[in-house]
Amino acid sequence: MVGMVAARFRRWTLRSHAEPSGDLTLERRRVFILPTRAGLLLGAVTLSIWFTSLNFGLQLGFLLAFLAASVAVVAMYETHRNLVYLGVRELRCAGVHAGEVADFDFVVENAGSRPRYAIHLSYILPRRRRHGTGHDLENEAPGAWVDVPASSTARVSIGLPTRRRGARDCPRVRIATRFPFGLWEAWAYASPSLRAIVYPVPEDNAPPLPQGGDGERASVQGVTAGTDDFGGVRPYHPGDPLRAVAWRLAARSDELCVKIFESTAGEQVELDLAALPRSLTLEARLSRITRWVLVAERAGVRYGLVLPHLRIAPGNGPDHRQRCLEALALCPAVDA
Repeated sequence: MVGMVAARFRRWTLRSHAEPSGDLTLERRRVFILPTRAGLLLGAVTLSIWFTSLNFGLQLGFLLAFLAASVAVVAMYETHRNLVYLGVRELRCAGVHAGEVADFDFVVENAGSRPRYAIHLSYILPRRRRHGTGHDLENEAPGAWVDVPASSTARVSIGLPTRRRGARDCPRVRIATRFPFGLWEAWAYASPSLRAIVYPVPEDNAPPLPQGGDGERASVQGVTAGTDDFGGVRPYHPGDPLRAVAWRLAARSDELCVKIFESTAGEQVELDLAALPRSLTLEARLSRITRWVLVAERAGVRYGLVLPHLRIAPGNGPDHRQRCLEALALCPAVDA
């Protein structure tokens, strides 16, 4: 019964006070307020004192009841005032790999002359429908707390766990406060237009990069063996071949390093999804290419990407890496 009432109340707030997408200012009509459990308990105690004082004519009892009621009224005003006219502005969300936490960044803006304390931002996530019920419930996920000084702004990040690759829209955000006494809770909703790109999970123990355009196989992690000109060393990464480790340097220090040869500077490789074994699932192939993209970028190898719906010319650099990872994340779920 309580869940049904709560679901109907949320639907009414969305229908009557639907918030716009994007940046939002919490006007009075968008802020709701209700007593908390502590507030309800205080109300019950105040009524008990009131009726007891009526029965026994206790003047001090009336004074205590009026004092408690006054505190509750002042607390309601301050709680509502602590939230109203705050601005919630969107910033960004960096791409993450599936299984990691996507951080959506916001700026809470306080244009007033009074500081705002204990502002809580959290996601409103859909909860699975219970068997035998005809209504949907929503579940409030853990969020972040922030204090906003007067005439200032505060940046806050809210983490959202990810499970699958693809585009992940930011859920609805609940902005709430119980300041100062915890007797009342004021809250409002925001519908951000932010979107996170969730990349595929890089394959563990992936095979070496495929053959480059010159017919020679690009080495794992950009390390080659042979008599090429020595180009320096870099820190060891899991998966580097042991023959490339600079053992003499490792004997003099506690850090493993691998040797880099300048022949890697001219290497170029094309990562073709269709060229991978058909025995692998689509997600497994995307996971392998994701690992190769990271390996090639770290090694300074120029790499291109060939997908059924897209072809990216060879290149390197942070922008090129992000473009390739986004293409892999948004690859249609149709086996190629």
